[in-house]
Amino acid sequence: MMDANAFNFDAMKEAVGVDPFAQVANKYARDERFYTLTKDKEGNGAALVRFLPDKEKGMIQKMFKINTTVTKNGKKRFVSEFSPSTIGQPCPFQETWQQLWNEDRKEESKLYSRGVRFVTNIKIIKDPANPENEGKIFLYEMSGAMKDKVQNAVDPSEQDRALGAIPKELFNPLRGNSFRLVAKKGANGQINYDSSEVVSAEDSIYESVEAALEDLKTNAHPLSDLLKPEAFMSYDELVSKQAWVTFTEGGSTPAAAAVVVPLVAAVSPPATPASSEVLAANVVTAAVVSMDDAVMAAEAAVVPTPPAALSTNNLDSLLAGLI
Repeated sequence: MMDANAFNFDAMKEAVGVDPFAQVANKYARDERFYTLTKDKEGNGAALVRFLPDKEKGMIQKMFKINTTVTKNGKKRFVSEFSPSTIGQPCPFQETWQQLWNEDRKEESKLYSRGVRFVTNIKIIKDPANPENEGKIFLYEMSGAMKDKVQNAVDPSEQDRALGAIPKELFNPLRGNSFRLVAKKGANGQINYDSSEVVSAEDSIYESVEAALEDLKTNAHPLSDLLKPEAFMSYDELVSKQAWVTFTEGGSTPAAAAVVVPLVAAVSPPATPASSEVLAANVVTAAVVSMDDAVMAAEAAVVPTPPAALSTNNLDSLLAGLI
């Protein structure tokens, strides 16, 4: 029961996780809506999850992301933020990339290049390293390779179908397939998720349609929220981020300021612009989700047009008749 102690300054600060009088914001603050698989010292980790639609029937949202690490004089800084260019808004990183690219300074432009990520909802079924996560719904950020793995399970190619592949119901909470999320360190020392796989047996993760509806409506994160202008850092904030990550707070030339370790590659722009997509749970358009990583990387060089408004039906119609 709430009482006067609930309004104690320290109690409220702890509850919201923010000190309103802090002089310096945490540059590496984590978005608690997103799930991170815990890995041991060898880089191994595993969890059992179920992909879920949100209450608007959105399954996967494509996003552009700034993801760059810079090292100078033994100090490392990085920026990992979704780019407002996802919704057609100006982004200083993208503007600088475009300028350098047009000047044929391709190598320098890598510092400001952006990658393509895919965001979805997952429910944690089993998480041995963090059992407190079990039963909760998180957002999960996927690479293009992971998205392709999910797509190939949901919508196998004609060739795979001819060889006996059967589409899996990865986004069906009542009669569907769970997913083993597995991280391992590869021979190159980099962590990969190549061993992740779909569970072959179908099951329900809810006792009833009503329980599924309530959980999705209450706890699944609307993917459309990711596309709201306020969901992105402001232009001025990104300008400050750009100066900070390149060690150019004093005004030196960013492109030559430091040794750059970009996490995404600069690429040539394609002939036509790309747009953001939300994949509806009742329609998985092959043209949207069949692009390989090379095409997706190429799209990263183009400022997309804002996504069209979602047209969704009542979630009840999605789940009706699934049990």
